[in-house]
Formats: sequence, C-alpha cells, structure tokens
Amino acid sequence: MRLAEALSCKPLAAGCVIAGKNHLGKEVSWVQVVDHPDIESWVKDGHLLLSTGYNWPKDGAAAAEIVERLSAKGICGVVLAVPHFLDHFPLPSIAAAERVGLPLIEIPWEVPFSEITQAVHRELVDQQGQALARSEQIHRQLTEAAVSGHSLGDVAQVLGCVLDRRIDILSVDGNVLGSHAPVSFGGGAALHAVAASVFLAARNAGDLKRVDDAANPVRLRMDEPAEKTCSPVVAYAVRVRGECVGYVFVTEGSLLLTALDLRAIEHAGTVAALQISHQRELSMQEARLGYALVAALIEGRFESNPQSFERARLLGWQDACPYRLCAVLLDEPNPLSHPGFDKREAFAARAGFSLQRRNIRPLLSLSANQIHILVPDSLNVETWWAEFPASHYALAVSQPKIGVAGMREAGAEVAELIGHLKPGRVHHYDEMLFPRVLRGDAGAQRQFVARVLGALADDRRGHALLDTALALSDEGFHLQHTAQRLGIHISTLRYRLQRLSESSGLDLEAAEGRFRLQVAARLYLMNEP
Repeated sequence: MRLAEALSCKPLAAGCVIAGKNHLGKEVSWVQVVDHPDIESWVKDGHLLLSTGYNWPKDGAAAAEIVERLSAKGICGVVLAVPHFLDHFPLPSIAAAERVGLPLIEIPWEVPFSEITQAVHRELVDQQGQALARSEQIHRQLTEAAVSGHSLGDVAQVLGCVLDRRIDILSVDGNVLGSHAPVSFGGGAALHAVAASVFLAARNAGDLKRVDDAANPVRLRMDEPAEKTCSPVVAYAVRVRGECVGYVFVTEGSLLLTALDLRAIEHAGTVAALQISHQRELSMQEARLGYALVAALIEGRFESNPQSFERARLLGWQDACPYRLCAVLLDEPNPLSHPGFDKREAFAARAGFSLQRRNIRPLLSLSANQIHILVPDSLNVETWWAEFPASHYALAVSQPKIGVAGMREAGAEVAELIGHLKPGRVHHYDEMLFPRVLRGDAGAQRQFVARVLGALADDRRGHALLDTALALSDEGFHLQHTAQRLGIHISTLRYRLQRLSESSGLDLEAAEGRFRLQVAARLYLMNEP
C-alpha cells in the first residue's frame, strides 16, 4: 500500500504531515517501532518508522543527519508521537526531510502504536491477497495472449487493459510493433508518432543504454520530453537469447506503477519475446525455402519451366518485376567462425523483418560471408540500408534487372564488385564500373565498351555513329576538324552527336561524358580484331 493510503485510514488519519508532502506515493512494506540508539540499523526499505522521540536528537546537525541516514535506508516515512519526549520534529530534521524527500508525520501521543501496526499490517495482508489474485489474472491474460495472440498488438492490448495505461511495443529501430491506449490518449497514426518521438528522445538522452543494461523495467529520465504533456515512461528491454530485440514502453501517468505492475511489464516482455522469436523462426523457415531460388537465379541454375516459375511466384519472385541484387559482405573471414555464422544469421533475419515491414517478401540467399538479397527496384536502397549499423558490412548493388537472364546478370555484376567493397559503404554497379575501368580491370573494360559502343558496333546502321565517336575522340571533340575528317556537313555532325549521346547514355556536352567516350573509343581500338 502507498503511504497516502495508510494516512487516510484510522488511526493514522489523526496524524499531520509536517514534511515531504510531495512524496506520499511511497510504498509501505512494514511498520517498525524503534526507540533506541542506532535506529537506522533496525529499518529496511519501505518501512514506516514509529517513534516516541525518546532517542531522537533534539536539534543541531544530529537532528538532520538522522533523517538523512533513515532516508538512505529507503524507509517511506517517520511517525512521531507528540507531545511527550518531543513537542514537534526539530527544525533541522524538517529541513533535511524536505531536502531528501522523506515524509515526517506527527500523531497525538494518545494514539496507541499497537493500533497503527495492527491496522497497517492488516491492510497490507489484504492488499497482498488482492495482489496475488490480480497477479494470477495478469498471468492468465498474458499467457492467453502468448498462446492465441496473432500479433504484438494483442500483447500491448492485454497489458494496457491490465495497467490502464498506454503501452507501446517497439523494435530496436523505434518502429511501433504494437500499441494500446485508453480512449483519452487517442490512437492510430498520432499514437505511433508520439511513441516514435519518445523513443528518439530516450535514445538521444542515452536512456536506452540504461534499459539495455538493466534486468528490470527502468523509469526514463526524459529531461526534454518530445511532448510538453508527455508523462513519465517506464521501459523494459525485450530479449531473445540475450539479444535486445525490442522495448516495452509504458506511459506511467501521475500514479506511479506498483511492484506488481512492474512484474506485469516483465511478464509482457517475456510474452513479446516469445512472439518475436516465433515470428523470426517462421520468417527464417520461409527465407530458407527461398535461399535455393535466389541462389539458382543469380548463379544461372534456374530451370525455366512452368513448375519452377510457379514455385518462384509462391515464394514472392515475379519474373516481370525489375529487381536489384544487393550483396551484403560481412567483415568476417572465410570459413566463418561460430560467432561469424551467428552474425550472418542475425543480419539475414533483421533484413528480412525490415523488408516485411515494407510489405516486401524477403528473397535471400546465404553463402559463406555474403548475403544476397533481391529487392524491388522501387525500394530506395540507401534509405533501407540506413536502418542497419553498417560499419562492419559493405553493400554491392546491381543495376535493375528483369527475368531469369536479368537475375543471372545481376549476380555477375555484384560478383565483380565484391573484391572492391569497403566496409560501411554502399557500392552501386554503375558507380563502380568506370573506376574499375581506370584501374585496369579487363572485365570492367569490356563491359564499359559494350555499354557505350556495343550497340553501334553490332548494328550496321550504327557504323556511321561508331566512326563519328572514334573521330570525335581522336580530334579532341573539335567539331570542325571532325566534320572535315568524316567529309560531312557540321550540321550532320551535330545531329550524329545528339544520337550518339542518346545511344551511349553519356552527356557529351560535359567534360566527364567526353572523357568517358574517349576512354571507350581507345579501349575499342585496342581490342579491335
């Protein structure tokens, strides 16, 4: 029971609070009567101390020190019988009590201590019985949520109804996985926005580190809450095999959570961990079914028959959809150690969950220290990749590709990038191709020439444009000299220059585009049969 409740009941109702009026929400665990020296050695956390004042210091530093020592022991308050040995609490005791937040109560000498202890202890026993019944109810409801619940929203709803408070279950990235709030809190997008802002404020303040390190629920400081009307929040880390996979946030409100409420939060965290673990396992099973598909596609082993296409569609791959292949390279040597293997599995699971939150079916394949992920071209890869702590990972991204042949090409592109990746960075094939050309990568040079001039070399009608490209490069893009060399009018040359820009994909008005065309032309002439 709280001290305020005890003071509202007979016989303590006859008392008068002298100090610490703002701290009457403390829990009373026992009533202790002590009236001899070394008083602090006989009390414990939550005790309500009854004293006649026989050994209470009358004034001076000793009167303040005894209050400070008792407060350090965690007692919830001191009841002094007056007037007899003391007419009132000494002023230094009152000042110290206000400073440390320890309630001091004066009660008429005529009120027997035996009646106080009997009344408080009887109420404590009654409340403990009620707590046991409520604990059983909480246990039953949360267990039911664990067995029959379909989402973390069910867990949040059960806990929210039990505590009559707003509940938010969030991922380690701050995404809301489940919420519940009384009608007065509102809901929907507004509710999620408040939860996200509280999460960011807690992370920026360093409070989440305290939650991660604690075995019990932690009250967040929230020195600068995201909302001016934001109530205190109690947070608890949801763990699966020691790994923090989410948080339970409880908006405490003006009435502090009881010890039973805190145990309910811990129980809800365990149920949430079971649900997340179950969802992970389902996701990993589904992902493993797709591993063979993705590996077959990017390695060119996919059998193009109706049965294979039907299985691929069931796993989420659409042959008419443009995809990019993302190859994640772990900063781990091959063969993988056990920690490296766990690191790869954990990243694959997290990547899968991240895609599922975007309503994208995960298509992954694991191989040694690499994770290959097919993602729709519509996904902003940079925004998605920003969700991960990428300092120990590198990412290679292919060009958009369609169909079975396109997936094989995507596999070849990222394979060429693997040796050039740097941890913590995203490397797109388009961006890496030309630097590789300049470094003398023969494969990159062949692809670069094919991309810039290949269509012209293979098409007879493109020979005029090919000759124009070679002449322009040789003449340093001097239009008059190039036109004379080709024996054409300069207007014709300008028309060809426009078509050449369109076919090569280069901006030939810019120095960078002209330089790349010159490099392609030199490489073409070097390898011309």
